[in-house]
Amino acid sequence: MPAALHRPEPVLRHRAEPIDQHVPPEQAAAWLREGRSLLVTDRFGTGLDILAALRVQLEDPGESAGYVAKRAFRDAFQPASKRLLAPIVGRKVALADAPRAGFLAELYPDHTDFALPVEDAKILSSAWDWYEQGVHFPVLGYRVHPFYGTYIPARMEHLELFGTWLAKYKGARDRAIDIGTGSGVLALQMAKAGFKQVIATDINPNAIESVARQLRRLPTAPAIELEHADQFGADRGPIDLIVSNPPWMKGEVGRTLDLAMYFQDGFFERFYEQSLQRLAPGGRVVFVFSNIIELSQPDVPHPIQTELDRGRFRLVEKLTRRVKPSPGRRTREKVEIWELAVV
Repeated sequence: MPAALHRPEPVLRHRAEPIDQHVPPEQAAAWLREGRSLLVTDRFGTGLDILAALRVQLEDPGESAGYVAKRAFRDAFQPASKRLLAPIVGRKVALADAPRAGFLAELYPDHTDFALPVEDAKILSSAWDWYEQGVHFPVLGYRVHPFYGTYIPARMEHLELFGTWLAKYKGARDRAIDIGTGSGVLALQMAKAGFKQVIATDINPNAIESVARQLRRLPTAPAIELEHADQFGADRGPIDLIVSNPPWMKGEVGRTLDLAMYFQDGFFERFYEQSLQRLAPGGRVVFVFSNIIELSQPDVPHPIQTELDRGRFRLVEKLTRRVKPSPGRRTREKVEIWELAVV
């Protein structure tokens, strides 16, 4: 393993008050907001009911809300939900009707009995379902099985658009790099497209573990080199194609997966500096991006257009495709491919 894997922090000692279904969820949620710690003792469903009541009391704005509203809700919900605990005995959730969470055995070899926030136990369970079932990616023709704590694309349009661009790519195919590989889909697409060497890096060790396991699942593993690194990692020589699906919005980072969704000051500046040093003559930098930053954060300088205005890179081609709206919801979002070359 490249580094210690990220996991929810186990609660080894606590003074949480026992609680069960006889306490109204609304009352329990109010106690959490007051700062009291609670330990669910009967059913996992009791914990879920309390979390649902907490979301109502904190006025969850929903996924369609803007960044500011969602962030404000999360800043209130997270500390309160962390105070609602579930007992873990023998690396299993010791509650009736608790879902299976196989990652407990993998992520906690150093602890047998402890407690976890119910919200974390729920996330671990959902992650285990994704890991076991996998997610089918038409651009690859098979399922990808993401490890816990690894970013998995929620839509396919940007991957399809990258596939469209990749099919037209006429440049050298000796060495490519996927920076911030996540679940590895872009790296797998490039390997499928015939690149002799594909490098996949990620600052998140769980992502590197996830792709390593995915490669072992394949009948014939493509030649993808993995490195746990911030952005480019070790210098392996000139790179023909630098690809990244970077964070699409600017924001604060509070958990590991936030690194895949929000960038902070200096992120793109470091990326461009390294690209100038590593790119082979005639090479390309390709961003898999979205116009969501223009829709949600119009006051934030566009991280790609700003660099183009600086004059070190030129735009070779830009492809766009509308995102298919979810049922009952309209959207103006478009996914984008930005192909850049050094001036």
